[in-house]
Parts: sequence; structure tokens; C-alpha cells
Amino acid sequence: MNFKKTILMADDDADDCFMASEAFAETGSKAAFSCVSDGVELLNSLAENARSKGPGLPDLILLDLNMPRKNGADALFQIKSHPVFKKIPIVILTTSNEKEVAVKIRAMADAFITKPATFGEWVEIMNSIAKKLDHPKKPTE
Repeated sequence: MNFKKTILMADDDADDCFMASEAFAETGSKAAFSCVSDGVELLNSLAENARSKGPGLPDLILLDLNMPRKNGADALFQIKSHPVFKKIPIVILTTSNEKEVAVKIRAMADAFITKPATFGEWVEIMNSIAKKLDHPKKPTE
């Protein structure tokens, strides 16, 4: 069975989840977009998807760093140390500027994006993500 690609965003700010989801819808991508509110829900979702016979793990995780219960840094470390989850690309999407983010976190993530201030900026970011997700580069190996 061929499932469409999926993006899972972990962010405790409902407005950011809404803006990201709406901006992603503007891209016209066929990928599914969903949100969870913290690192605990993120890890639970990954574990549930790994066990199910459904669409499986997300093709990309957008991860906020500042969340309750389990913050993004802790979730990132757990995901990247798990044999099944570690290959999922993770984009840090946060209000912290890059200089404030620890070197270890930047090294473990696939990309770092400062959260946009306007809907137009959200659309630009989501367009970039959708293009990479919908048209991945072929491995040259």
C-alpha cells in the first residue's frame, strides 16, 4: 500500500501549529500535516506509528525546543538515539536564535529555522519544506 508523505510538528503553541498547517496547505503539497503539543506526545506518536500497520513514521518532524513536559532538546536526543526513529529528518523550528541553541542540538538536527513572524514567512518556509519533501534528491551512492 502506498501512503502519502507526512509531516509531524511538535509545538505547544496552538497558534504556531495552526499557522504552520495553514501555510503548508497553501503549498499544494499532497503530504499530510499534523501537530502534537509536546515531546511526550511526539514520542508516543512515533511509538504508536512504529507499531501500527498504518502509514508508519513521519517523513519529517518539525520540532519546537521550548515545550512543557518534555522539551524539544530531550525529544531530539531520544529520537536520534533510537534505532528505528534516528533516520527521521528533524527540523528545529523555534523562537530561540541559533546562537542560543547548544552546538549538540544543532549537530543532531537536520536544519534549524527561526519561527517566522508573519503568515507570508510561514508560507515561504513551508514551500521550501514541501519542495524538498515532494521532490527529494536521489542518493548518489
